[in-house]
Amino acid sequence: MLEAINESSHPLPFIILPIVLTAVLSTSILGGHFEIIRGVHFLYAPLNAPWKAEEAIFRDLWANSDDKFYPGKDFLLRKGLYLIAEAADGGNILRPDVARDLISLLDWIRNSSFVEAKDQIPYSYSDICLRFQNECFANAQVRFLADIFARGDQKSFNVTFPRFRSEFSTEPIDISKVIGGVELDPVRGTVVGARNAIVLYQLKQESKLARDLSFDFELAVARQIDENKVPISKLKIYYYHSDTFDIELAEGTLQIVPVFTVTFLVLCTFAVLCTFNITWSRTSLKGAPVPLIDWVVSKPFLGIIGVVSALMAIVSATGLLLWMGVTFVDMCSVMPFLSLTIGIDDTFLMLASWHETSRRLSVEDRIEAAMRHAGVSITITSVTDALAFLIGAIAPLPAVIYFCYYSCAAICFIFLYSMTFFVAVMAVNGRWEEAGRHALMPWCETKDISNAENESKVACLFNLGSRLADTVGSETGSEPSVAEDNRLWYQRFFADRYAPFICHPVVQIAALLSFIGYVVVAYFGIQNMVVGFDLMNIVRPEAPPYRFLQLQTEYFLNDVSKLDIAVLKPPNMGSPTERSDFLKALTEIESTFCSRGRNSTDFWYFAYEKHVNQLGFGSFWTDLGEDAESFSDNLAPFLMAHEKYDYDILHGSNGTISAFRLTTQLANYGNDESILECARTIRGICAKYHAQFDIHTYTPLWNLADQFEIMWPQTLQDLYISILVMMPIALLLIPQPFCAVAIGVSIGSIGLGVVGFMTWWHVNLDATSMITIAMSVGFSVDFAAHCTYAYMTEANNHYNHEPSPYERMVAALSAVGWPITQGSLSVFLGITSLATVQTYVVETCFKTIFLVITFGMIHALLYLPLVLMHTHGLYLRFFGRKKSMDVSDVVAQ
Repeated sequence: MLEAINESSHPLPFIILPIVLTAVLSTSILGGHFEIIRGVHFLYAPLNAPWKAEEAIFRDLWANSDDKFYPGKDFLLRKGLYLIAEAADGGNILRPDVARDLISLLDWIRNSSFVEAKDQIPYSYSDICLRFQNECFANAQVRFLADIFARGDQKSFNVTFPRFRSEFSTEPIDISKVIGGVELDPVRGTVVGARNAIVLYQLKQESKLARDLSFDFELAVARQIDENKVPISKLKIYYYHSDTFDIELAEGTLQIVPVFTVTFLVLCTFAVLCTFNITWSRTSLKGAPVPLIDWVVSKPFLGIIGVVSALMAIVSATGLLLWMGVTFVDMCSVMPFLSLTIGIDDTFLMLASWHETSRRLSVEDRIEAAMRHAGVSITITSVTDALAFLIGAIAPLPAVIYFCYYSCAAICFIFLYSMTFFVAVMAVNGRWEEAGRHALMPWCETKDISNAENESKVACLFNLGSRLADTVGSETGSEPSVAEDNRLWYQRFFADRYAPFICHPVVQIAALLSFIGYVVVAYFGIQNMVVGFDLMNIVRPEAPPYRFLQLQTEYFLNDVSKLDIAVLKPPNMGSPTERSDFLKALTEIESTFCSRGRNSTDFWYFAYEKHVNQLGFGSFWTDLGEDAESFSDNLAPFLMAHEKYDYDILHGSNGTISAFRLTTQLANYGNDESILECARTIRGICAKYHAQFDIHTYTPLWNLADQFEIMWPQTLQDLYISILVMMPIALLLIPQPFCAVAIGVSIGSIGLGVVGFMTWWHVNLDATSMITIAMSVGFSVDFAAHCTYAYMTEANNHYNHEPSPYERMVAALSAVGWPITQGSLSVFLGITSLATVQTYVVETCFKTIFLVITFGMIHALLYLPLVLMHTHGLYLRFFGRKKSMDVSDVVAQ
C-alpha cells in the first residue's frame, strides 16, 4: 500500500500525469486517425468462414471486372441498386394504369441526369451501368411484362408462370425472379396479377471514379424516392443498395452520440446523489426530526471525479489502440456506456471503504485502510473483466474481436486511473474532511451539525458538517455497542433488515424454488435458441430498406436456393471416362437430402445435349460423345447461339476449357440445423472429388451455415475457458478455495441464465449477443468476487470471536450490499438510454446487459449469500467446529 500512502502525501503528480496522458493519447482521435471500419460481411462473419473463399472463387472468375457481366448470373455479387414496386393501394401491380406507372419508373431512372455531390460531376445511369451486348442492363423482363399488361395483351401472349415462351425470345423467360405474389388463372394457368415487381440496376465498380459515381447514384435515387420526387402516383417504391448496411450502421452510431451525452450527465447526477451522507438531526426543527446533509463527510465532488476518471480512461484506451492501428468498428461505440458504469462501480467501492475507516486516523492511514479493503476487490474485478474480454476476443468474429480489444483496454485504464487519479483526488478530499471543510467549497468552513437548531435554513441545507467529536466510532477490531453505532444507513439496512429477511425459512424456500424455476426457464430457452446473424436486423424498422427486405424475403426466396457449382479442374466432357466420373460426382450433389435433383440443374453440357438432339440427327449425340475432338468442334457454335452458357465456361490460353460453372437447386433446408447439415454434406462431396475436379459450391445459405457452426460451440468454449481461468485468478487474489468454487459456479449460473433468457426476449445468438455473453462473465465475477471476498474477510473486522456463517453473511451484505446495488443501478442508468436507439446492435446490447445485471444482482444479493452461509455451515459442522450463532437463533429473535 506504499503507492496509496505516496498518493495521499503527494497527490498532485498522480492527478496531473493521468490528465497529461489522456491529453496526449486523445490526439490520435482528434488528429485524423479515427475511422470507423464497416462492412457487414467482414464484421459479422467468421474470419476464416469457408463461404468467403467459395464466394471469392465466383467473384474473381466470373465477376472480377465490369466487362464480364451477364444479367442474372451474378445477382447480389456486384454493386447495385434494387427496387421493389408495389401498388399504392396494395392491389394488382399488373393493372394497366399501374403497369404504365412501372414503365414510367424504369424510364425515369434510365433518362434522369444526376450531379455527383462531392466533385459536381454530371452523369446519368448510362455512364455507370454494367453493359451487356454494349447496352445498359435495362430490366427487359420487367419492362416486357409491364408493356404486355399495360396494353391488355396478356391473353395474346399467354403469360405462364414461372416461365413462359415468347416469339421474341429463343428461350423460356423466367419471370419468377422479377414478379412476386403471382395470381394465376385457374383454368388457363396464366398470370392475371402480381403483388409486386423487383427491378435491378447493376453498377460499375472497377475504378474509384466508377465506385464514387455509383455510390452517389444509389443515394440520389434513394433520396428522390424518400422525398416523393419520382414521377409516379400509383406505386410505392422500396429500395436497397450495396451500401445500405454500412449506411444503417453509420446511422446507428450517429444516434448513439447524443445518447452518450445524456448518459454521462445522468451518471454524474446519480454518482453525486449516491455520495451524500444524510444524517437525521439530533434535535427538532419545527417539532420534527429532519434529514440533513453532512457536507463534510459527503463526497459529491468524488462522484463527478469517478465519472470523469472513467471518461478519461475511455479516451485513453481508444486513443492508444487507434495509435497502435487497431480497427475501430461500430460495435465499439457501445463500449463507453459499459466502461462508464464499470468505473462508477469502482468509485462506489472505494468510497464505501473510505467511510468504513475511522475518522480518527490520519488521511494516509485512512487511504491505506480503504485501499487494503477495496483494492483487492477492484483488482479482482479489473483483472477478471479484462480477461473476460480477452477470452471473448478468441471468437473468430471481427466485430467481437475489436469490441473486446477496446473494452479490455478501457478496463485497464479505468483500473490505472482509479488507483492513481481517483485515489489522489480522494486524498485531497480527505484533507478537506479532516479540516472540517465543505465538500464542494473547501475554502468555506462548515457549521457544526450538532448545533443545527441554531443555524439558518440556508446553512442547514447547504453548510452543515459533522465534527470528529460528533462521531464516536469504534477502532478497527473492536465490537461496537448499540450506543456507539455509527454505521451508515445502508449498512444498517442490509445488516439489520435485509439479512434476517432473506434468512427466514419461507424466504429461503422461495429463493430455492425461484432458482429451480430460473434454471428450467433458461434450459428451455437454450433449447429454442435461434443461432445466426440476420442481416435484416441491421436495418432500422422505419427505414425504407427494411420494407424492401421484408418483401424480398416473402416473395423472392428462390435466389438463396440456387447452388452455384464451380469446377476448377474441368474434365474433358468429350471423353466418356472423364465425363462419367464427373457426372457421378454431380449426381451425388443432386441426390443429397437438401437437393431438388437433376431436373433443377442448369448445366451447359445438358443444354448442349438437348440442342444436338433437337437437331434430329439420330444417334449423332452418341457418336459426338465418343469423339473428344468432334465434341469440342461442335460445342463452339452451340455456345455462340446460347450466350449464357458461354459465360459459364472459361478458356485457357490454348483455347481449352480451364474452368466452368453450373447451378442446381436446393430444397428442404428449413432450419439452421438442416442448413448446416446440407452444407456439410455437399462440401464433403466436393472434398471427396477435390483432387480430381476441384469442385466448389456457393449459396448465401452457406453464410448461415458457417455462423451456426461456430456460434454455439464458440459461446460454450468462451464460458468454459472463462470459468477455468477466473477460478485460479480468484484463488490467487482470495486464497480461499471455497471462494474460487463459488465464483466459478456463479459465473456458470449467470451465463446459463443470460443465454437461456435471450431466446424469450427475441435475441439471437450472434456476434452482438456473443459480446454481451462475454461481458456477463466479467460482471459475474465482479458480483461474486465482491460478495465472496467480503464474506471471508469483513466479519473479522467487527468481531473478537470466530464469526459464524450467519455473522459473516451479515457483515458481507453490510459492506458490499449497497455498493453492489449502486453499481447495478449505475449500469441500468447507463444502458437505459440505449433503449431509445432503435438499432438491432444497440437493442441487443441493452437486452443482454439488462439480463446480466439483473441476474448478477439477484445472485450477489440473494442466492450467493445463502449458498455461502449454508455451505460454510455444512463445512464447519462436518469438521466439528462450533458456530457462535445459528441462523435459526437469529430468525427466532
